[in-house]
Amino acid sequence: MKIILYSILNLLFFTLVNFTYAQDYNSFTEEMVEVKFISSVTKVKKENFYIALDFSLKPGWKIYWRQPGDSGLPPNLDYNNTTNLKSLEIKWPFPSKEYEAANLLTNVYKDDVIIPIEIAVKDFTKPLNLETILNFQVCKDICIPFETNLFLRLDSGESNYTSYFYKIERALSKVPLNYKKLGINSIVIDKDSENSLLLTLDSILDFPKGDIEIFLEHKDEYIKTINITVLENLNRKITAKLLLENEVPDISNLDIIFVKGDLAVSGRNIFINNTKKNSLYMFIFFAFIGGLVLNFMPCVLPVLLLKINRILNTNYNDKSTIRHNFLLTVLGIIFSFIFLAFITILIREISGQVGWGIQFQQPIFLLFLIFVLIIFSLSLFDKININLPIKLSSSINKYIGKKKNGVAFFEGALATLLATPCTAPFLGTAVSFALSSNIYITLLIFLFLGIGMSFPYLLFILFPSLVRFLPKPGKWMLYLRYFLGIGLFLTAVWLSYVCISIIGLAIFLYCLSAIILFLLIINKLYLKKYYLMLITFLLMGNIYVSYDTGFFSNEYTKEHEDDWINFSNKELLKLINQGDTVFIDITADWCITCKANKILVLNSSEFKKIIIDNKIILMRGDWTQPDKDITDFLHSANRYGIPFNAIFNANLPNGFLYSELLTLEEIRQSLKKLYSNNMP
Repeated sequence: MKIILYSILNLLFFTLVNFTYAQDYNSFTEEMVEVKFISSVTKVKKENFYIALDFSLKPGWKIYWRQPGDSGLPPNLDYNNTTNLKSLEIKWPFPSKEYEAANLLTNVYKDDVIIPIEIAVKDFTKPLNLETILNFQVCKDICIPFETNLFLRLDSGESNYTSYFYKIERALSKVPLNYKKLGINSIVIDKDSENSLLLTLDSILDFPKGDIEIFLEHKDEYIKTINITVLENLNRKITAKLLLENEVPDISNLDIIFVKGDLAVSGRNIFINNTKKNSLYMFIFFAFIGGLVLNFMPCVLPVLLLKINRILNTNYNDKSTIRHNFLLTVLGIIFSFIFLAFITILIREISGQVGWGIQFQQPIFLLFLIFVLIIFSLSLFDKININLPIKLSSSINKYIGKKKNGVAFFEGALATLLATPCTAPFLGTAVSFALSSNIYITLLIFLFLGIGMSFPYLLFILFPSLVRFLPKPGKWMLYLRYFLGIGLFLTAVWLSYVCISIIGLAIFLYCLSAIILFLLIINKLYLKKYYLMLITFLLMGNIYVSYDTGFFSNEYTKEHEDDWINFSNKELLKLINQGDTVFIDITADWCITCKANKILVLNSSEFKKIIIDNKIILMRGDWTQPDKDITDFLHSANRYGIPFNAIFNANLPNGFLYSELLTLEEIRQSLKKLYSNNMP
């Protein structure tokens, strides 16, 4: 009898122990997930203490943050039947952003997930009976909803820490705290444009290394950020441009969570400054420098040399004449940039699609430039003399005054047109800012692009005596004319190649024949001498149109690139979700900087070795012709021009964007930071 009695008492004892540590046995298990309550303490405490929801997810499965994003539902806890509970507050660690199918951006947790819960009891001398209903959703290729009852019992008495204490503390370290408690002096948000914000953080302490991620809310409404561009990343100051999916709503403040490495801070009711004065000054400076650098790009340099050559061929002793001539060139540049701005704004308002250099996707524009370059080239070789009708010639001369002044204005306009396929340092940042802003900001940025490009000519206006420092005229100038003529002719050949890749060789030959015919008609002296050339071009065009061989079609004129797969936004998202690392190159035949990047970096053996060693997938998009998929992709990254180079993987779904002028060292450094999870 005693044995039976002792057995019953032992059973009761162990039952009580089990209830005391109920979190160890209270769990819900399915094939892809297990969830249970855990506690940091063994008994109820007088002060607040922490328990947690402990999710163990199979690889590939995920649950959602309290603001799931474009899809999904977060865990929801109903605890109305709990006794001796004063308050319960879920502490959400910051999540990871992930793109799902159809380009949906979500905020998720994966693998082992601890969600801390802060508990306060009414009476610490009594036990806590936490009885809850947990609703949650786990997703992979599909989403599966679950509902389960979870309970936790903690007795009163002297409390100790459990083995889960450090696990819960690690999760709490990822819960954003008020920024003022973590050494951040200030968080400033400026309205940068209709759909972008400029965020600035100043810190007392150095920021840690690591990824930057940002989450925005307004009155519990999630605001989707589709791209973060870091403009300044100093030890104690960070400035970033946030591109939003939709226009900034008519609100005056935001709640923000800022994450960098292991630092997670939050700020509530951060006031939005509607003025863009400080950022505007910075982008005006970028525009000026970008325009200045354009003068030394390969596509513009021949025009600059052409201008110098013409100055040397003219005896300018009168300073007012020098100023007047250079002023006309400056006006030609600025007028052309303003004209481009208006065209850009018009296209943006009509189609919503715009980008730097997209006019080079249009055959008519290319044929016009080819025509102009041929005329300039032939004139440098003294092989053409434009003989317009007397009345037309008189009207033009009356309108523009002296012929040299008209040429000076046109030189500025031509330099601007040839500059548009180039992407100089600072130019991409300024243009992206301009094209994502309102009409007034767009015009202002393009104006300063023109002023920057005009700066060398402005120096001659301010100091006309600088002309004396130019080399004195001599026989060498004849060779310079030939050199410039060859340079302009080669530019025309390059544009012809671009035009052929768009419209095909046959149609291009017809257009070129029409250009030659026009030149011969207005240059009557050479008509008889070159009529056979015209007939030959027309016959060649007929042959290719008739047989449609396709020998010079796009697929044959481009290099065979087995290492690169064709760009597809859907394929990119698929590869990222599979855990692959993808290097993106968006290029075009008309992009000079793209060609330089290929020759110096992308086609080099060192680059190929980096790709092989790191098992990176190469993806290339061709923007020679209009492509909505590529245009939308560039806009989502807040880029409006090329070259565009970036690297993507699951840890960095928004990508790490490289500078326009690519270097191997930049790629190496980015990979080191990427794989050490320290991407800036």
